Parts: sequence; structure tokens; C-alpha cells
Amino acid sequence: MQNFYIIVVMNKLTNQDRNKLEEQLRKSRDVHERDRLRVILARDDGLKPELIAQVLRLSIRSVFGYVEDWEKEGKTQHEVKPGAEPRLSKEQEEELIQHLEENVYLRVKDVIKHVKQKYRVEYHLSGMTKWLKQHEFVYKKPKRVPGKLDVAKQEAFIKVYEELKEAIAEDEEIYFSDATHPQHQSQEAFGWIRKGETKTLPTTGKQERLHFAGAISLKKMKIVVKEYATIDRFSIIDFFKHLEASTKAYAIHVICDNGTAYKNKDVEEYLKTSKIKIHYLPPYSPNLNPIERLWKVLREHTCYNRYYENFSEFGSAVRYFLFEKIPKMKNLLKKRINDNFQKIHLNPFNLAQT
Repeated sequence: MQNFYIIVVMNKLTNQDRNKLEEQLRKSRDVHERDRLRVILARDDGLKPELIAQVLRLSIRSVFGYVEDWEKEGKTQHEVKPGAEPRLSKEQEEELIQHLEENVYLRVKDVIKHVKQKYRVEYHLSGMTKWLKQHEFVYKKPKRVPGKLDVAKQEAFIKVYEELKEAIAEDEEIYFSDATHPQHQSQEAFGWIRKGETKTLPTTGKQERLHFAGAISLKKMKIVVKEYATIDRFSIIDFFKHLEASTKAYAIHVICDNGTAYKNKDVEEYLKTSKIKIHYLPPYSPNLNPIERLWKVLREHTCYNRYYENFSEFGSAVRYFLFEKIPKMKNLLKKRINDNFQKIHLNPFNLAQT
């Protein structure tokens, strides 16, 4: 039997109506509503109903119906079919969204249980999962931060640092300093692997370490690194001497953490006759030390998804990267390492009671 459709000639949309529909399409989370909006906009573009149906994978009946609904009623929202899951009212949804922003559930079934107890509305697992996604909730881990982190002290440091940059003389330099201890152990990292296939990464028995002290000047992307048997107050004093010898600057401002290797009587005594002036970071603030990003680049190039048969081979790879390769990577390092500090805003994790 041949199907016949009433062909509705759609009036040209005004610029105001079109902009409104485009904005609605960008914000809509309902797949059926988005189909309706695409049909209306495509028809306004002059596309034939048959082509619209083919491109959007819709029936020709649906395309004609959506156009007719728009012309007669200005309708863009899709009606929920009888038998669909019960819905929360707008007020209940707003209350649930606020509850979920303040309380984190580990399982969808616990959200379903809460909704049933609170609103007497029961969802299936798939329905609640869809609801969560539609309201922009995603399943992810909280970000770990040090328990004793002080946001106010971090903000105060950033202010002092910006003032130091503004006031520094031409013959002065600023270095961020830290030590790193690469470990002879394979570190697994994400990579593109075919679905269903498992790749393996060998690990080592002994986990010996290397020890390097380093400093980085962001202005010229100058990096100074020296290897030591261990990092202690004596190696830091030696490194400061090495840093002073590497530059003609009249004064060197070194920004570092509060570790005992940097903060002790021997280092303080040495600094009395040194051109180095130390500025200490707030406690628990690795996010304010750009050299941490250099160490991350080091791990990416020497440790991630790499296996070294012996410690000697591992050491050679690390030393080659630090002393041979890094000087040739200034353009990449400038993109990766800067003083656009990652500011931490605390948003405590509250596990929902189930």
C-alpha cells in the first residue's frame, strides 16, 4: 500500500527564531528533541524531507510530522510515550541535583534507593544512569590533595612571587629548585591499545634510585642539573655553588620547598656569604613549583611504559635525557613549563550515606 503524506510548506524562520532554535539545540540533552530541532533547521535550509530523513536516519513520516508540529503548534519538545519511567517534578529534580552535588554516591542503585525513599519515584538502573548523564553527572574520581594544604598561603605566595618578578633587576635571576629521584621500575601509562587485547609490561625486582638536584629559570628556560649519591644538606650546598658558577647574575632568587635538605643551619650559614637568596614555598605546594613539570617530562621520556634490563641501562637513559636531550627541547619545554600556577580550590568529598 502506498503511503501518502500531507506536505506542509514551512514558513521561513526569522533570524530570531533560528537563533533561538540553534541555542536550544546546543543545550538540549534529549535525543528526540534534538532530532526535531535538526529537522526544522534543515527544512529551513531548503533540504528536501527525503534527504533529511536519510541523513538523520529518521522515517519520512517523522520528518513530515515534526515539520507539521512546528508549523501548527511551534512544538519542539518530544512527548514522553505512555509506559515510560515515572518522572520527578522540576522542583524534585532541582532538589536532587543539589543533593548529588553535595553528596557523592558510589553506585547508581544507591541513587535509585534515595530517590525512591525521598520522592516515592522508582527508576530502573538504565533510566537513572541516563538521568544522571542528562544532568551532566559523570563517574569519576575526586582529585587528591594534601590534607594540610592551605589555600590562603598559596594565594599569598603567588602575590609575593608576582611582586618579585615585577621588582627584579636586570642582573638578577629567579630559579625554581627541587630534587628528583628516578626509580628503576617500569611505570605503566595510558596508551592506545586495541580493544580486547592486553599488553604486558615487565617489572624489575630491585628498585634502585638515582638522585639529582635541579633548578630552572623560566625567563630563559635555563636548566641546571647535577647528580649526587644522595640529596642532603651537603649536596644542596654543593648544588648552590654549582648554580652560582653557571650564571653571571649578581643575585639569584631560589624558590624551593621546606625540605630539610634546603632548610637547615648549614645551608643558612652558607647563604650568608652567597649571592643566593632563598624563598620558601608554602607547605604541601608542589603545584607552585614549575620544575615538577620538568620531572614529569623526564618520567614520560624515560620511565613510562619502558623496561630496562638493569640499573646501569636505566641510569644511562636518564642521564642522556637530562644532560643531552633537554638542551635541545627548549621549544617544547616552554609550552609545558611556566608559572601559570594551578590554583587549587578545595571542594571536599562527602560520601553519601547508604
